[in-house]
Amino acid sequence: MSLFEHLKLIEDPRSHINLDHDLVDIIFLVLAAIASGCDGWQAIEEFGNENLSWLRKHRDFDKGIPTRHSIARIIKVIDNEILLLTLFRWANSLREASSKPLIAIDGKTLRGAVNQHGAKNALHLVSAFDTEQGIVLYQQDTQTKGNEIATVQALLHMLDIKDAVVTFDALHCQRETLQQIIKAKGDYIVQVKGNQPLLRQAIEMQFQPHWDNDGVDILSVEADDKGHGRKERRTTFQIPAKLPQALAKKWPSAKSLIAVERQRTLKGVTTINTDYYLSSLPLDIELAAKAVRQHWHIENQQHWVLDVTFREDCSRIGDRENAKKMALFRRIVLNLLEQHPLKASKPTKIRKA
Repeated sequence: MSLFEHLKLIEDPRSHINLDHDLVDIIFLVLAAIASGCDGWQAIEEFGNENLSWLRKHRDFDKGIPTRHSIARIIKVIDNEILLLTLFRWANSLREASSKPLIAIDGKTLRGAVNQHGAKNALHLVSAFDTEQGIVLYQQDTQTKGNEIATVQALLHMLDIKDAVVTFDALHCQRETLQQIIKAKGDYIVQVKGNQPLLRQAIEMQFQPHWDNDGVDILSVEADDKGHGRKERRTTFQIPAKLPQALAKKWPSAKSLIAVERQRTLKGVTTINTDYYLSSLPLDIELAAKAVRQHWHIENQQHWVLDVTFREDCSRIGDRENAKKMALFRRIVLNLLEQHPLKASKPTKIRKA
Protein backbone atom coordinates (compact mmCIF):
# COMPACT_ATOMS: atom_id res chain seq x y z
CA MET A 1 0.00 0.00 0.00
CA SER A 2 1.15 3.54 -0.77
CA LEU A 3 1.43 6.29 1.84
CA PHE A 4 -1.86 7.82 0.66
CA GLU A 5 -3.69 4.49 0.88
CA HIS A 6 -2.52 4.13 4.48
CA LEU A 7 -3.50 7.71 5.35
CA LYS A 8 -7.00 7.25 3.92
CA LEU A 9 -7.60 4.68 6.67
CA ILE A 10 -7.41 7.43 9.32
CA GLU A 11 -10.89 8.51 10.37
CA ASP A 12 -11.45 12.26 10.07
CA PRO A 13 -12.98 13.37 13.41
CA ARG A 14 -13.94 16.86 12.18
CA SER A 15 -17.52 18.02 11.69
CA HIS A 16 -18.81 17.93 8.10
CA ILE A 17 -19.16 21.74 8.21
CA ASN A 18 -15.43 22.17 8.90
CA LEU A 19 -13.87 20.18 6.07
CA ASP A 20 -12.42 22.85 3.79
CA HIS A 21 -9.10 21.01 3.74
CA ASP A 22 -8.71 17.28 3.16
CA LEU A 23 -7.11 15.42 6.07
CA VAL A 24 -4.78 13.35 3.87
CA ASP A 25 -3.66 16.55 2.10
CA ILE A 26 -2.69 18.13 5.42
CA ILE A 27 -0.79 15.11 6.77
CA PHE A 28 1.09 14.87 3.45
CA LEU A 29 1.87 18.61 3.63
CA VAL A 30 3.30 18.27 7.14
CA LEU A 31 5.46 15.25 6.23
CA ALA A 32 6.77 16.92 3.07
CA ALA A 33 7.55 20.14 4.94
CA ILE A 34 9.42 18.38 7.75
CA ALA A 35 11.37 16.36 5.17
CA SER A 36 12.42 19.70 3.68
CA GLY A 37 13.65 21.14 6.98
CA CYS A 38 10.58 22.89 8.42
CA ASP A 39 10.23 22.78 12.20
CA GLY A 40 7.05 24.70 13.07
CA TRP A 41 3.53 25.52 11.94
CA GLN A 42 4.47 28.84 10.33
CA ALA A 43 7.31 27.23 8.38
CA ILE A 44 4.94 24.47 7.22
CA GLU A 45 2.40 27.03 6.01
CA GLU A 46 5.12 28.94 4.13
CA PHE A 47 6.44 25.72 2.61
CA GLY A 48 2.93 24.83 1.41
CA ASN A 49 2.34 28.18 -0.25
CA GLU A 50 5.76 28.17 -1.92
CA ASN A 51 5.38 24.60 -3.20
CA LEU A 52 1.66 24.38 -3.91
CA SER A 53 2.13 23.48 -7.58
CA TRP A 54 4.36 20.52 -6.59
CA LEU A 55 1.98 19.41 -3.84
CA ARG A 56 -0.88 19.39 -6.34
CA LYS A 57 0.99 16.86 -8.46
CA HIS A 58 0.28 14.38 -5.67
CA ARG A 59 -2.94 15.63 -3.99
CA ASP A 60 -5.78 18.01 -4.89
CA PHE A 61 -5.38 20.80 -2.30
CA ASP A 62 -8.63 22.25 -3.70
CA LYS A 63 -8.78 25.08 -1.17
CA GLY A 64 -5.04 25.79 -1.19
CA ILE A 65 -2.94 25.81 1.97
CA PRO A 66 -4.60 26.47 5.35
CA THR A 67 -3.16 28.95 7.84
CA ARG A 68 -0.68 27.72 10.40
CA HIS A 69 -3.37 27.90 13.10
CA SER A 70 -5.68 25.74 11.01
CA ILE A 71 -2.90 23.23 10.31
CA ALA A 72 -2.25 22.93 14.07
CA ARG A 73 -5.99 22.49 14.82
CA ILE A 74 -6.43 19.84 12.12
CA ILE A 75 -3.42 17.83 13.30
CA LYS A 76 -4.51 18.10 16.94
CA VAL A 77 -7.91 16.44 16.39
CA ILE A 78 -6.43 13.30 14.81
CA ASP A 79 -6.43 10.34 17.19
CA ASN A 80 -2.79 9.97 18.20
CA GLU A 81 -2.81 6.17 18.52
CA ILE A 82 -4.40 5.71 15.09
CA LEU A 83 -1.92 8.12 13.49
CA LEU A 84 0.94 6.34 15.26
CA LEU A 85 -0.13 2.89 14.08
CA THR A 86 -0.87 4.06 10.54
CA LEU A 87 2.43 5.83 9.93
CA PHE A 88 4.61 3.16 11.54
CA ARG A 89 2.73 0.41 9.72
CA TRP A 90 3.51 2.17 6.45
CA ALA A 91 7.13 2.92 7.40
CA ASN A 92 7.75 -0.66 8.55
CA SER A 93 6.28 -2.02 5.31
CA LEU A 94 9.25 -0.40 3.55
CA ARG A 95 11.75 -2.04 5.89
CA GLU A 96 13.74 -5.00 4.64
CA ALA A 97 13.42 -8.17 6.71
CA SER A 98 16.45 -9.14 8.77
CA SER A 99 17.20 -12.65 10.02
CA LYS A 100 18.30 -11.43 13.47
CA PRO A 101 17.18 -7.83 14.07
CA LEU A 102 18.97 -5.89 16.79
CA ILE A 103 16.42 -3.60 18.44
CA ALA A 104 17.54 -0.92 20.91
CA ILE A 105 14.94 0.60 23.23
CA ASP A 106 15.61 3.88 24.99
CA GLY A 107 13.91 7.09 26.12
CA LYS A 108 14.37 10.70 25.04
CA THR A 109 13.03 13.88 26.61
CA LEU A 110 11.85 16.69 24.32
CA ARG A 111 13.07 19.49 26.54
CA GLY A 112 11.43 22.34 24.66
CA ALA A 113 8.02 20.74 24.20
CA VAL A 114 6.15 21.58 27.41
CA ASN A 115 2.58 22.25 28.36
CA GLN A 116 1.17 25.04 30.47
CA HIS A 117 2.27 23.32 33.67
CA GLY A 118 5.94 23.97 33.04
CA ALA A 119 9.18 22.21 32.18
CA LYS A 120 8.74 19.40 34.72
CA ASN A 121 6.12 18.02 32.35
CA ALA A 122 8.38 18.01 29.31
CA LEU A 123 7.37 15.28 26.87
CA HIS A 124 9.29 12.01 27.28
CA LEU A 125 9.20 9.44 24.47
CA VAL A 126 10.40 5.84 24.38
CA SER A 127 11.49 4.53 20.97
CA ALA A 128 12.32 1.14 19.50
CA PHE A 129 15.12 1.44 16.96
CA ASP A 130 16.36 -1.16 14.46
CA THR A 131 20.09 -0.58 14.82
CA GLU A 132 20.93 -2.65 11.73
CA GLN A 133 18.85 -0.54 9.36
CA GLY A 134 18.69 2.76 11.24
CA ILE A 135 14.88 2.68 11.35
CA VAL A 136 12.55 3.82 14.14
CA LEU A 137 10.07 0.97 14.64
CA TYR A 138 7.70 2.52 17.15
CA GLN A 139 7.38 5.20 19.80
CA GLN A 140 5.36 5.52 22.97
CA ASP A 141 5.00 8.59 25.16
CA THR A 142 5.17 8.59 28.93
CA GLN A 143 4.06 11.28 31.34
CA THR A 144 7.50 11.49 32.95
CA LYS A 145 10.85 9.76 32.67
CA GLY A 146 10.00 7.97 35.92
CA ASN A 147 7.25 6.04 34.14
CA GLU A 148 9.57 4.66 31.48
CA ILE A 149 9.59 1.05 32.78
CA ALA A 150 5.81 0.64 32.38
CA THR A 151 5.92 2.44 29.03
CA VAL A 152 8.55 0.05 27.68
CA GLN A 153 6.49 -2.95 28.77
CA ALA A 154 3.49 -1.49 26.91
CA LEU A 155 5.62 -0.75 23.84
CA LEU A 156 6.90 -4.35 23.70
CA HIS A 157 3.31 -5.53 23.21
CA MET A 158 3.18 -3.47 19.99
CA LEU A 159 6.37 -4.91 18.47
CA ASP A 160 7.11 -8.13 16.64
CA ILE A 161 10.28 -9.16 18.46
CA LYS A 162 10.33 -12.83 17.51
CA ASP A 163 13.95 -13.87 16.77
CA ALA A 164 15.13 -10.32 17.56
CA VAL A 165 17.73 -9.30 20.14
CA VAL A 166 16.38 -6.43 22.25
CA THR A 167 18.91 -4.26 24.10
CA PHE A 168 18.31 -1.99 27.09
CA ASP A 169 20.15 0.18 29.58
CA ALA A 170 20.18 -0.76 33.26
CA LEU A 171 16.85 0.90 34.06
CA HIS A 172 15.09 -1.97 32.29
CA CYS A 173 16.81 -4.80 34.09
CA GLN A 174 13.37 -5.80 35.35
CA ARG A 175 12.14 -9.38 35.66
CA GLU A 176 8.73 -8.63 34.12
CA THR A 177 10.25 -6.90 31.09
CA LEU A 178 12.67 -9.74 30.35
CA GLN A 179 9.99 -12.40 30.81
CA GLN A 180 7.83 -10.53 28.32
CA ILE A 181 10.59 -10.70 25.70
CA ILE A 182 11.13 -14.43 26.21
CA LYS A 183 7.39 -15.07 26.00
CA ALA A 184 7.40 -13.27 22.62
CA LYS A 185 10.26 -15.58 21.48
CA GLY A 186 12.87 -12.85 21.43
CA ASP A 187 16.22 -12.48 23.19
CA TYR A 188 17.64 -9.68 25.32
CA ILE A 189 20.85 -8.05 26.47
CA VAL A 190 20.40 -5.68 29.41
CA GLN A 191 22.99 -3.72 31.33
CA VAL A 192 23.25 -4.44 35.07
CA LYS A 193 24.09 -1.63 37.48
CA GLY A 194 23.38 -0.59 41.05
CA ASN A 195 19.61 -0.85 40.73
CA GLN A 196 20.08 -4.65 40.91
CA PRO A 197 22.91 -4.83 43.49
CA LEU A 198 22.79 -8.58 44.24
CA LEU A 199 22.74 -9.49 40.55
CA ARG A 200 25.55 -7.05 39.79
CA GLN A 201 27.65 -8.49 42.63
CA ALA A 202 27.03 -12.07 41.47
CA ILE A 203 28.06 -11.25 37.89
CA GLU A 204 31.24 -9.52 39.06
CA MET A 205 32.10 -12.53 41.24
CA GLN A 206 31.62 -14.90 38.30
CA PHE A 207 34.02 -12.89 36.19
CA GLN A 208 36.60 -12.40 38.97
CA PRO A 209 38.47 -15.72 38.50
CA HIS A 210 38.81 -14.89 34.80
CA TRP A 211 40.12 -11.41 35.61
CA ASP A 212 42.70 -13.05 37.87
CA ASN A 213 43.78 -14.95 34.76
CA ASP A 214 43.76 -11.79 32.58
CA GLY A 215 40.62 -13.03 30.82
CA VAL A 216 42.61 -15.30 28.51
CA ASP A 217 40.52 -18.37 29.36
CA ILE A 218 37.13 -17.05 28.13
CA LEU A 219 35.55 -15.90 24.87
CA SER A 220 36.57 -12.36 23.96
CA VAL A 221 36.77 -10.00 21.02
CA GLU A 222 38.52 -6.63 20.67
CA ALA A 223 37.71 -3.52 18.66
CA ASP A 224 39.45 -0.15 18.35
CA ASP A 225 37.77 3.19 17.77
CA LYS A 226 39.06 6.72 17.19
CA GLY A 227 37.35 10.09 16.98
CA HIS A 228 37.30 13.63 18.39
CA GLY A 229 40.82 13.22 19.78
CA ARG A 230 39.83 10.08 21.64
CA LYS A 231 41.12 6.54 21.31
CA GLU A 232 39.17 3.59 22.66
CA ARG A 233 39.91 -0.11 22.84
CA ARG A 234 36.81 -2.11 23.62
CA THR A 235 37.09 -5.74 24.74
CA THR A 236 33.93 -7.84 25.08
CA PHE A 237 33.90 -11.03 27.20
CA GLN A 238 31.15 -13.65 27.51
CA ILE A 239 30.70 -16.58 29.89
CA PRO A 240 27.82 -18.98 30.69
CA ALA A 241 25.43 -17.72 33.35
CA LYS A 242 25.87 -19.76 36.54
CA LEU A 243 24.05 -17.60 39.04
CA PRO A 244 23.42 -18.56 42.67
CA GLN A 245 20.21 -20.52 43.12
CA ALA A 246 18.08 -17.61 44.38
CA LEU A 247 19.16 -15.36 41.52
CA ALA A 248 18.85 -18.14 38.93
CA LYS A 249 15.25 -18.57 40.06
CA LYS A 250 14.59 -14.84 39.71
CA TRP A 251 16.30 -14.59 36.30
CA PRO A 252 15.52 -18.03 34.78
CA SER A 253 16.02 -16.99 31.13
CA ALA A 254 19.62 -15.81 31.62
CA LYS A 255 22.03 -17.97 29.61
CA SER A 256 25.14 -15.81 29.46
CA LEU A 257 26.91 -12.94 31.17
CA ILE A 258 28.73 -10.24 29.23
CA ALA A 259 31.44 -7.82 30.31
CA VAL A 260 32.69 -4.93 28.19
CA GLU A 261 36.00 -3.32 29.17
CA ARG A 262 36.58 0.12 27.67
CA GLN A 263 40.06 1.61 27.73
CA ARG A 264 39.86 5.28 26.69
CA THR A 265 42.70 7.70 26.07
CA LEU A 266 41.87 11.40 25.84
CA LYS A 267 44.45 14.21 26.03
CA GLY A 268 47.05 11.75 27.24
CA VAL A 269 44.92 10.46 30.11
CA THR A 270 43.84 6.80 30.02
CA THR A 271 40.83 5.48 31.90
CA ILE A 272 39.47 1.93 32.14
CA ASN A 273 35.94 0.94 33.09
CA THR A 274 33.94 -2.27 32.81
CA ASP A 275 30.21 -2.65 32.23
CA TYR A 276 28.26 -5.85 32.86
CA TYR A 277 25.25 -7.32 31.05
CA LEU A 278 22.74 -10.13 31.51
CA SER A 279 21.57 -11.98 28.40
CA SER A 280 19.29 -14.77 27.23
CA LEU A 281 21.67 -15.47 24.35
CA PRO A 282 23.84 -18.59 24.34
CA LEU A 283 27.57 -18.10 23.89
CA ASP A 284 28.12 -16.10 20.69
CA ILE A 285 30.78 -13.49 21.33
CA GLU A 286 30.54 -11.79 17.94
CA LEU A 287 26.79 -11.26 18.24
CA ALA A 288 27.08 -10.16 21.87
CA ALA A 289 29.76 -7.56 21.04
CA LYS A 290 27.81 -6.28 18.05
CA ALA A 291 24.53 -5.95 19.95
CA VAL A 292 26.12 -4.09 22.89
CA ARG A 293 27.99 -1.74 20.58
CA GLN A 294 25.01 -1.04 18.34
CA HIS A 295 22.71 -0.26 21.26
CA TRP A 296 24.24 3.20 21.28
CA HIS A 297 23.16 3.74 17.66
CA ILE A 298 19.83 4.84 19.11
CA GLU A 299 21.70 7.76 20.67
CA ASN A 300 23.90 8.81 17.74
CA GLN A 301 21.71 7.78 14.80
CA GLN A 302 18.32 8.77 16.24
CA HIS A 303 18.49 11.08 19.26
CA TRP A 304 21.52 13.07 18.06
CA VAL A 305 20.13 13.42 14.52
CA LEU A 306 16.74 14.52 15.82
CA ASP A 307 18.36 17.27 17.91
CA VAL A 308 21.03 18.44 15.45
CA THR A 309 19.28 17.97 12.10
CA PHE A 310 15.65 18.49 13.16
CA ARG A 311 16.38 20.73 16.20
CA GLU A 312 13.91 18.69 18.23
CA ASP A 313 15.14 19.95 21.59
CA CYS A 314 14.50 23.51 20.38
CA SER A 315 10.87 22.80 19.49
CA ARG A 316 8.53 25.13 21.37
CA ILE A 317 5.21 23.46 20.52
CA GLY A 318 3.46 23.85 23.85
CA ASP A 319 0.40 21.71 23.17
CA ARG A 320 1.23 18.20 24.37
CA GLU A 321 -0.87 16.35 21.78
CA ASN A 322 0.63 18.27 18.87
CA ALA A 323 4.13 17.92 20.34
CA LYS A 324 3.64 14.11 20.31
CA LYS A 325 2.41 14.19 16.72
CA MET A 326 5.27 16.38 15.50
CA ALA A 327 7.73 14.04 17.19
CA LEU A 328 6.05 11.17 15.33
CA PHE A 329 6.31 13.00 12.00
CA ARG A 330 10.02 13.66 12.59
CA ARG A 331 10.70 9.98 13.20
CA ILE A 332 8.80 8.92 10.10
CA VAL A 333 10.79 11.44 8.05
CA LEU A 334 13.99 10.17 9.68
CA ASN A 335 13.07 6.69 8.42
CA LEU A 336 12.48 8.03 4.92
CA LEU A 337 15.83 9.81 4.89
CA GLU A 338 17.57 6.64 6.06
CA GLN A 339 15.87 4.52 3.39
CA HIS A 340 16.40 6.96 0.52
CA PRO A 341 19.09 5.52 -1.83
CA LEU A 342 21.02 8.78 -2.26
CA LYS A 343 24.55 8.40 -0.86
CA ALA A 344 24.58 11.57 1.20
CA SER A 345 24.16 12.84 4.74
CA LYS A 346 20.70 13.46 6.16
CA PRO A 347 21.14 17.29 6.11
CA THR A 348 22.07 17.01 2.42
CA LYS A 349 19.00 14.93 1.71
CA ILE A 350 16.85 17.52 3.47
CA ARG A 351 18.36 20.34 1.38
CA LYS A 352 17.68 18.34 -1.79
CA ALA A 353 14.12 17.68 -0.65
